Amino acid sequence: MADTSVQLEVEEWVRSNWMPAHFDKSFLGKRLRLTSGGAFDFDAVSDDNEIVATISTAGAFTASGRRGVGKIHKIRSDIYFLLLAEIKRKVVVLTEKDMFDVWIGEIESGRVPDSIEIVLSDIPNELREKLEASRQKASKEVTPRTSGYK
Repeated sequence: MADTSVQLEVEEWVRSNWMPAHFDKSFLGKRLRLTSGGAFDFDAVSDDNEIVATISTAGAFTASGRRGVGKIHKIRSDIYFLLLAEIKRKVVVLTEKDMFDVWIGEIESGRVPDSIEIVLSDIPNELREKLEASRQKASKEVTPRTSGYK
């Protein structure tokens, strides 16, 4: 099973460092009630409950270069839960430029509600390198091995 500790470390850095600098508020991961009656654990909610956000460290493509449809659907699912939150400002924070570009295309084609903001977060080079190494390791874990038979 893939080790997600680096992704969680990046998420924590974004929530604790980038978001406070960008939004001028403090953030914590928090469970919120949804308008549908259930609850959802959001990656970041501002201390004044004015902003709710999800954070994604996923790139837009798989290791083989194909479009990461599952990764894109995960963000679409996050958007659904943001829509069900009773907080006015709803944000998707992406750390990867290629995924950000995909979502800008979705916005331009009218496939993202106007109430959802999509933003690109910077992360330190040290974390970026760890994230890339983690992705490469995870990719090797799921890549089929050839048996050598023809």
